[in-house]
Amino acid sequence: MDPSVVEIAQSSITTGIPIPSLRANFAWTFAGNVLYAGCQWGVLSVLAKLGSPSIVGQFTLGLAVSAPVFMFTNLQLRAIQASDVSADLRFADYFTLRSLATLLGMAAIIALLPFEGVSSGVKGVVILVSVSKCIECMSDVTAGLLQREEKLKRVAISLMIRGAGSVLLFFLTFAGFHNLALSVASMCGVWLCVFLFFDLSNVRVLIGRHESLFRFRRNDLWQLTTLGLPLGWITTLTSLNANIPRYFLTRELGLGEQGIYSSLAYLVIAVGLIISALSQSVTTRLARLFADGDLKEFVRLLTRLSMLGLVIPAIGIPSALLVGKPLLTLLYRREYADHVDLLLLFMGTAGFNAIGSFLFCGMNAARRYSILVPVYFASAFIGVAVSAILIPRCGLMGAGIGMLLSAAATAVGGFKALHITLKERALTPA
Repeated sequence: MDPSVVEIAQSSITTGIPIPSLRANFAWTFAGNVLYAGCQWGVLSVLAKLGSPSIVGQFTLGLAVSAPVFMFTNLQLRAIQASDVSADLRFADYFTLRSLATLLGMAAIIALLPFEGVSSGVKGVVILVSVSKCIECMSDVTAGLLQREEKLKRVAISLMIRGAGSVLLFFLTFAGFHNLALSVASMCGVWLCVFLFFDLSNVRVLIGRHESLFRFRRNDLWQLTTLGLPLGWITTLTSLNANIPRYFLTRELGLGEQGIYSSLAYLVIAVGLIISALSQSVTTRLARLFADGDLKEFVRLLTRLSMLGLVIPAIGIPSALLVGKPLLTLLYRREYADHVDLLLLFMGTAGFNAIGSFLFCGMNAARRYSILVPVYFASAFIGVAVSAILIPRCGLMGAGIGMLLSAAATAVGGFKALHITLKERALTPA
């Protein structure tokens, strides 16, 4: 292993700076993700309040088209980097591969646009949303290094600046010009500034001012690509599971209904970002426990986290019944409040998603990725089948049922995969 890499991996020890506690890391990550989720919802709220369901549909279509592509090209390098507790590869390897893969993803989206069957104006919005995802991808790989060093405070601050700055500028631009493309472009500008002047500065502190961000070593890049490909499929399928109902809704019912569905579904995404905060906080800790063979503590920590998946619907469903209608009227408009029954399905989906997310976190810590690919393929198949059958008959409720069943399949399959992995690890000497 490169000695400089070992020095980076042991930076917290050699500098005498203590590693932050799990509670401190979670507190910062939770705060960052909650604020970021709130600001991303704020963008949708601005469009819903000042625009129309069709405008919301254009924006969410851009997300639905770009998200699966970049989920695949990302190869989950952040997760791999965070669990690389022995620092086998340098940050430049991760950064180089992410840069190349992101350019490839952007090229794929541009190539696919002529087949989307939408107007040139909507295509422009899709391209700009995709550019914003490119910038987000590059910030994400810098966060992987900070996560491995358990310096999640800096990651949280980046999210806070990006979230607050983008929603403010987006609101001012859309309110002043009522132009969705210009508003998305302003959001891209904020994210690019944060990446260049904050995220890269944090990386420089850890790797050194004179260390190159790029390193083109074919064997290392291929090794990293091979490791990340199963994760690329998994995250792509995860994104498709969330977006499959939107594709069917756009085709069957139009952008307006898809916009209503996506606005309500974002409440599930917001809960998911909070769950993600916990997952990011514990990934490196779980990886060390698994590598050391401390399976009892590994299972205990995962069990405590997964119990949150039961708490979410236990609180969310009664709350939706009590205050769902006035809340949706307040957050969006009156036509959104007619779909409280869909919100109930989303609360159940959020619970299953939380359990599946923590089980995935455990498998990531174990660095066992291939075993999960069939689970996510099966989940995506269920989502497609149910959406194709129920959306033409039941509309938005059919989409919600498809999303719920897909999330349930992921949780059940993830539990089985983790059980197999733990049995194999128990038979292997630490």
